Formats: sequence, structure tokens, C-alpha cells
Amino acid sequence: MRDDHSSKRRPIAPQRLALLLVVLSLVVAGAPIAARAAGDPTYTFTGGGFGHSVGMSQFGAYGMSRAGYTWQEIMQHYFTGASPAEVDPNLASKPIWVNLVTEQATLSLAVKTVGPTPVPTTFTSTAGQVTAQPGQTATVARRSDGTCRLTTPSGTLDGPCTIDVEWDGWTDSPSTAIALDGCTLVNWNIPTGSRLQPCTYARGGLRVRPDNNTNTVGLSVEIDMEDYVLGISEMPYFWGTTGGTAALQAQAVAARSYAYARVGSRGDPASRPWCWCQLYDTPVDQNYVGWGHGTQEWVDAVTSTAGQVMTHPSRTVGGNLYPIETFYSSSTFGWTEDSENGFTASVPYLRSVDDHWAVLPEVGNSNATWSRTMTASALAAALPGMGSVTGLSISKCSTTGAALEITFSGSGGPRAYKTRDLRGLLSLRSMQVVSVTTPNGVTACDPSVTTTTTTTAPTTTIAQPPTPTVPTTVPTTTTVPPTTTTTVPSVQAACAALETENLASLLGSSERLKRGSRGQAVRELELFLLAMGYAPITPDLAFGPQTAGAVRSFQDDRGLPVDGVIGSRTRGEIALIASASAHAGRIEATSRLLAAGATGGEVRDLQHLLAMLGFDPGPPDGVYGSKTADAVRDFQTAQRLMVDGLFGNRSRSALIGRFGLDRAQCG
Repeated sequence: MRDDHSSKRRPIAPQRLALLLVVLSLVVAGAPIAARAAGDPTYTFTGGGFGHSVGMSQFGAYGMSRAGYTWQEIMQHYFTGASPAEVDPNLASKPIWVNLVTEQATLSLAVKTVGPTPVPTTFTSTAGQVTAQPGQTATVARRSDGTCRLTTPSGTLDGPCTIDVEWDGWTDSPSTAIALDGCTLVNWNIPTGSRLQPCTYARGGLRVRPDNNTNTVGLSVEIDMEDYVLGISEMPYFWGTTGGTAALQAQAVAARSYAYARVGSRGDPASRPWCWCQLYDTPVDQNYVGWGHGTQEWVDAVTSTAGQVMTHPSRTVGGNLYPIETFYSSSTFGWTEDSENGFTASVPYLRSVDDHWAVLPEVGNSNATWSRTMTASALAAALPGMGSVTGLSISKCSTTGAALEITFSGSGGPRAYKTRDLRGLLSLRSMQVVSVTTPNGVTACDPSVTTTTTTTAPTTTIAQPPTPTVPTTVPTTTTVPPTTTTTVPSVQAACAALETENLASLLGSSERLKRGSRGQAVRELELFLLAMGYAPITPDLAFGPQTAGAVRSFQDDRGLPVDGVIGSRTRGEIALIASASAHAGRIEATSRLLAAGATGGEVRDLQHLLAMLGFDPGPPDGVYGSKTADAVRDFQTAQRLMVDGLFGNRSRSALIGRFGLDRAQCG
């Protein structure tokens, strides 16, 4: 394993190189090429992996475990320069709050028996206390006057909607649990029959709290971290019986470290009254399923790594190392991506690393390779800004051998889209597109780089870095139209979904958008949220619960009132980001240090962005004069950076982050 990837380009593992060559040879020599139909030609995207491709690959971890690696070696491989550590006891002693549901007019809570001697459940508010026995049900209903009616077989309470629900959930072996009526979760570890199970919670205690913007209530669980990790369902537990014990342990550490990182950034749940939470129970954070899903293999993985997290010198709080955000996804095509490719911000411990274990036949990864065929009209409908699609070419490649950007020609083009954006727009399984078969040929990244890898546990040797991977086009006819071979000079362009021109319906209307709203403005909103990294969302014309949840998360991150509704303030924030995205994209694309006397387009972009934030850099003339230097100093002071009037990488990252573009999936 390599310790420092920051200054090196990553080679392609031999297994991946072979796969790239096989894929290309099949596409060119044997796979049928779609004829240029008079009506609607087709385009086939070929790639590998599933998910965002950054951080730990779960199938890769499984392959490493089967090869004899320990969980420590797995985590240190996927998180460059990071080290396992025991979490601070003060941090570990504090329970965390996980949101289960929001904006419910009524909650129905069924008390269940899960142990030999079940205990009653108490419901407590300032209005008093009532109980419910196993087999009984309690209801909480928000009333028109803002109070709540709490009803159990033992009595009824009318009063505040702040209600604590307790049983023996803080013990090692709870005997009682609460099921949320009307809610089911998928249990992937049930081998046969229905995998749907009631949403059941036995560990910790439940907290009913009033919503801050609607006349509804939400429900959260307050729980110890170790009990929370026991309820995480993100990796097949049966892997523990087929050589994957170390993978399950790595998953437990990743889940724990990620959760602590989010808890640290979100603070007191009372400061977030739209969810009363530090974590969500969905893949927005991690898939928390509560009670009844775990197996002994997962329990053993969690308990054997209790208190273990990953730390990195770049992440400290009060001068002390703090758990890092250990991102993970299902798999890659054989190599993970740098964070700035999969997300936007460059993170020192999220560097591209070898992941050939994820595509080994013995791990059973059905997404090791995949393809998706779409018609030209379907592409045009899915791509914001495109009226028609007449061709495409891969215009930017990662050193892993995957495409980073694809440029489409046609009405509205040429227009470049990052593959991390296309993953959502085109419903691709990952951003790692290897090639695209068009009516006129195959466009692909050049796979002709070589490496040497030794897979014998516990060390990996990787050869010297390759030259940059470049796009190539393999024709299947003697004449290839220029639109399929020309690289358009829009590599640094902002994501189309963030461009003001593609938000015309959303920004040009004063209509309040909320659940039930429909139309083009809703679709533009969903594409914007998807581009900004708020997923999962299906970009359609309907404002549903997923869209409302993404809006609330966006409002939360931007310091806006959180109501899940697009009103004037939220619309204004979207307009600000849209106006800034092109400038920020060009600023982000360079590492040039800007100082007094500097000139050019980068300085002009910097001046525009500073002015948008209320710092006065003088006229946007592209000259880094005294006023621009003063504005940079004021910005650095506001961001608690070193104040020197120089615009370097730290100031650049802070400026991009101020507009929320550091988490964007494109831009």
C-alpha cells in the first residue's frame, strides 16, 4: 500500500487494464454497433462499479478480507494516511440522535416483546406520564392548536409535543421494543420470503418532538454509538461466513467514524428542530434499520472493534485528532477515485487507490462491469440544456482509466457533463464509464498504461505512475463525424444543472414549491439538488418526499429556515449559487497562488465571488490590486483563516465551500 498519493498519478492495475482492453475489443470487434437509424440512434455506456467510487469499496474490502488482510490494513489502504484510533472517551460517552421520520400528523407506536421478561413502556411529557404494555399501542396526534394528544390504554394526556419514550432500551439485552406502525424496512439478510420488516427499535429511547415549521411531529431515537452501529445495514452480513470477517469489521469502523464526524459537524440536535437529529437513518447518512436485522457475524464485527475510528492529521478539533468522514460505496471498476473526482473538494485521505479485489470473480460482484443503452432522444430529455443529441465524445479522463467528462453535441451543445453528474442524470450504476459506443464508433480513455501489482497479503506493490490517460475514439467506419472526435474546450465549465440558464423556470417564478407541486420548475430544482450532492432524487416533475427531504438538507446546510419549501429566501440562495458556479468552477480548476500584481480571468472570477459575498474587491477588472487584497483579508478573517491577503489553496477551498459547491456532484 502507498502512503502518499497527493503528488502522484495513479496507475491502472493489471486486472483493470486487461478488462479495459477486453471491453474495448469486444465493443469494436464483436459487439453490435447501433445503426444510425433514421428515427433514433442509440448510445451504449460501458463501465464498472456501483456508487460514488470514493473511499472504501465494500466489495474490495470483502476481496481483501478473503485474501487475508486485517480490518486495519483494509481501512488504511482505502483511507490514505489515516490510522485506526480509540475514540475519545468523552465523545463516546454522549448518546447521539438519529432521525427516523419527520412531518407526521400522527404517530402510532406499538409495544412489542423481544426478550423473556418484557417491561412496560413509559411516555413522559410535562403534562404527565402514561404507560403501554407489550401488545398495546400508543398514539401521538398533533392538534390544530399546536399541542399533542398522547393516548395509551392507561390514559390520555393533552399538552406539549415534547414526549420521551423509555423502556429497558439502555440495557445490554432489551426485552421490549417499539414498532412504528405503517413503516417497513428491507432486511437483505433474510434468505427467502418477504424481506420487508416493521420498523422496530429496541435500543436507546425514542423522542417525539414538534416540527418547527409545520403542525406535525417528528420521531428520533437517542442511542449510544455502539448500539447505533449494531443497527447499521450497509454490507451483507453473510460475508462473515465466507471469509469476510475483516470486511465486516472494516464496515463497522467506517460506520462509526463517519457517524462521529457528522455528529461533530452538526452539533446539538436541539439546534436542528426540523429533524431533532445529528444523523438521518437513510443513505443520506447511513442505512440505520434498528432492531431485528443483525446476525451474529455483524454483532461480533461491531463488538470486536468497539470504540475504533479512523483519524488523519488533517482533521483535528481543539488540537486533538477527530474521527474522519469515512465514505464508502459498493464497488468500483478496479480503482477508486480521488474525492475531487467523485465529489468536488480534495480531501487528503480520500485518494485514488487500487481496488482490483472488487472485480475478482470470487467476490461475486454483479456490477464489476455493466452497460446502459439509451436513445438519442432519451439522452436529450435527461440532459439539462440539450434539445437534441447528435454525438458525444469522452473529453476528460481520470488517471484510473475512467471517463471524468463526456461532451455531447447537438442542439444546446457542445456541452460537457461530468460523469459524476451523469451517474444521476442517466441512472448509471457509477461514474466510472470506460467507453461509449456511438452510431459512428467507440469513444474511450486510452488504457495503454501498465502497472505491476502483487496481491499476496498483507502488502501491495504498485509500479511507477503512468502518463496521463487521454481520450481516444475507435471508429467503426472509415469516416467519423467531427462531433465524435473533437474535444470541446469546456473542461472547466460549471455543471449544466447549476447554470442560471437551465434554472429559468425555477428562478423566474415566485411560486412557492412544496410537496405536491409539479412542473418544469420542480424538475430544475431536482436537477440542481442532485448536482449539489443531495441524493437520492429522481429528477421528474413531481415534488415528492425525497425532494422535500433534499430541500430541507440544503436549507440546513445553507443556514436557511428549514421547512422543505422553496420560497423567496431559498430561491435567492439557489440564484446566488447558480451565479457563482461558473466563476467557482474556474477558480477551483487552478492551484495558482494569487497575490498583489496578479492579473487575468482567475482574478476576475475571484473578484466576482468576493463581491457576491459582500466583500468589496473593487471593479471586476482582473487586476489583483490593493482593494482585492483587502477583500481577501476580510474574507480570511471571516473564515478564521490565516490573514495574509494571498489567495491560495486554503482560501480557495473556503471560498468554494462558502457557496456550498464543495459538496457538489458536479461543478
